[in-house]
Amino acid sequence: MLIRHRAAAVAATVAVSLGLVAAPAGAVPEPESLPVLPHVIFYKTTTMAPSSTPVELPRVPGRLDATYRYQGKTRTFDDYLRRTSARALVVLHDGKILDERYFAGYTMNSHFNSWSVGKSITSTAVGIAVGKGLIESVDDPITKYLPELRRSGYDGVPIKHILQMSSGQRYDESDYANVTDGATGTTIRMVLGQPLIDQARQSVRRMPSGKKFNYASLDTFVLGRLVTKTSGQPLAAFVQNNIWKPAGMKNPTPVGEDYYGSAIAYASYHATTRDFARFGQLFVNGGVVNGRQVVPAAWVKEATSAQSAQVANGELYDGSVYGYGYQWWLGDGDRGDFLAVGILGQYVYVSPRDNVVIAQNSEDLQADTNMEEALPAFRAMADRITSRD
Repeated sequence: MLIRHRAAAVAATVAVSLGLVAAPAGAVPEPESLPVLPHVIFYKTTTMAPSSTPVELPRVPGRLDATYRYQGKTRTFDDYLRRTSARALVVLHDGKILDERYFAGYTMNSHFNSWSVGKSITSTAVGIAVGKGLIESVDDPITKYLPELRRSGYDGVPIKHILQMSSGQRYDESDYANVTDGATGTTIRMVLGQPLIDQARQSVRRMPSGKKFNYASLDTFVLGRLVTKTSGQPLAAFVQNNIWKPAGMKNPTPVGEDYYGSAIAYASYHATTRDFARFGQLFVNGGVVNGRQVVPAAWVKEATSAQSAQVANGELYDGSVYGYGYQWWLGDGDRGDFLAVGILGQYVYVSPRDNVVIAQNSEDLQADTNMEEALPAFRAMADRITSRD
């Protein structure tokens, strides 16, 4: 029990330092005087081994900047990095590093919490399981594979709707300061000892699935559980053997789990920024690494395309520019770019058209606001790169 109490204390400290939870009067200093600790591990982990033959990322000397218009003002990419409290940046073009920067004492060897960038990794694991025939179809109900979720809010819900964040669950992730709902509440209950699978069993569906987008981290936990159940391997082992090693990742990567060995799945892949960039390069290349199809090509296309008119028209977060695929955020228009996005400013931006990947790790307390600006900033950088060719 000591480790749980310690983990709970660390989680509470992190929540206070991030401004997610108000500090008790007189108990701790004001949140702004505390260090920001978004990348500290405060739960159990299993470590994924890297590839024995990592994909090399040759470094091209130099640094890039770009200008763009946003909210009626001309802005620069350097200013964007400062305002979003960037801690690491890797920019790839044709598999080469054109720009790499680290801030506030972080280095190329630093590991960063993926936060919800991990949702795109877990979704990719689902796609590989489909490609292997472990999952027959995303149109199957989740309870075909996870009978333990019968009589829960997930009973009969198609896997596809869970991938799309339209499972219909009563789950509110609109306010990360709310310690009882959404990912904050789910994580706190996990740290205090409640198994994640029990939280999924207790879920309640408030509307038919497939009707409305509702961002719910618990959906991604269920997807991770699906991969574990159908493959007979812990999620971290499956990702290690089917993504991390084949895609040529270079560094060991801790993956968070609850006290009962279930992967968190919706966050907590603690990778270096270069390895996050390698994950993006996997999708730039259509799922191919060194001539090997690591992720099914059909899945790469399907996961990064709008699967309903609601998301295609950008009807997310009160008119956001983003659409949504299978746990990937989609750029608006015909450019075909997409992003993995995590709270506090974690991004893996992918533009297959431009052969550009941008991985950013941050400690951004205004990330909900700044997420809208990330897309034009990254596109400006991609345009700057391609204009040099």
